[in-house]
Amino acid sequence: MNIKKVTDYGMLAGLIAVSGFPFFMTDQLNFFILFLIAAFVYVKRSIVFDYRTLSVVALFLLVEILQFVFIKPFDPVMISGTLIRIFLSLFVASLLRDKFSGYYVNILYFFSIISFLFFIPSLLVPAFFNFFVSSVCPFFTPLTVDPDGFYIVWPTNILFCFHECVLTEFRNPGPFWEPGLFAVFLNLALILNLIKEKKLWTRKNTVLILALITTFSTAGYIAFFVLLISFYLVDQSMIKKILLTAILLPVLLTLYFSLEFLHTKVEENISLAGSTTSSRFGSASVDFADFTQSPWIGWGRGVMRYGGRSFAFFSEDQHRNNSVTDLLATYGIFLFLTFFYHYYQSLKALCRTSNFRTAFAGYALIVILMLGFSQSIFMKPFFYSLLFIHYTSESASPQLAAIHH
Repeated sequence: MNIKKVTDYGMLAGLIAVSGFPFFMTDQLNFFILFLIAAFVYVKRSIVFDYRTLSVVALFLLVEILQFVFIKPFDPVMISGTLIRIFLSLFVASLLRDKFSGYYVNILYFFSIISFLFFIPSLLVPAFFNFFVSSVCPFFTPLTVDPDGFYIVWPTNILFCFHECVLTEFRNPGPFWEPGLFAVFLNLALILNLIKEKKLWTRKNTVLILALITTFSTAGYIAFFVLLISFYLVDQSMIKKILLTAILLPVLLTLYFSLEFLHTKVEENISLAGSTTSSRFGSASVDFADFTQSPWIGWGRGVMRYGGRSFAFFSEDQHRNNSVTDLLATYGIFLFLTFFYHYYQSLKALCRTSNFRTAFAGYALIVILMLGFSQSIFMKPFFYSLLFIHYTSESASPQLAAIHH
């Protein structure tokens, strides 16, 4: 057994788990335990620290300090939580380096296959689903779950989330909190594997696409359509781009309006924008209003996050599901722009490493922003790791790579 390889897979799987698996993401202690393990492995392997990465850490630290100075009382727990998440993602990205992308795709490929083993039998035999919910999942109930909390922690056996939508809406959540989040991670896996393999129809991509289809995620489908168009357009001449667009656009529009759940869900979100933050557009509207009141440093995480409005308990008014505007309102415009600049640089580094057209990085970033518009993802530990890929990429840091080897 290759201990180093198993450890690397474990580190990345853990980072994904605390960012989206019900059992792991509900208890803050899991973040800290994984951070300690990652820090230990990092030191044990004598990894050469790349001090350029401190520019990212310093920016978060600076903005949060300014928030404590001008907006809210100093909160050491909050700021330490931010640093733990950032350094956890940095350590994992530094440990895996050029293997990060491939290992991530393999993990999502694995969980896609596992999801079918639970999802399909559940549809065919509901008693199968009910057995796990009643007899297996109780052993995997997080210790810190608040039964009266706003968010429902769905039953899970770690490998699969037994969300009620499996039987009521025939949607596949995989091991994640809900199907939409599974769709986010699947789309990201497709982005990374398209860069690596430079072709769409591979065994892994086919499985990932089938899993994505079973999520019935509106945002996931739309993001995938954009990704598909981008992949075929990026390496074509202008004439071919125009011809492909002329062919693909009517096809995609036909699909959009023929699949009722797609256009109905979008129209519903738009119509609810002014009345509830459960709508992506409603979240965006409220977040943007908060942003305009503190555009440079945002409101920060914690009790002041919602424009300084106090609340007795967490409710739908505080619920947010648009990560793009959430990030903007939380940290302000400068960190927001810098955040996605690093995303773009990381995507470009991955393209360079795989000898793929770097123009695809821009398209891929648009797809990721679309995914973020539908789910609260960017302040999850895994998504911090994408800030550091261009520092840890072999092609981006040849001197450090030489030291490591």
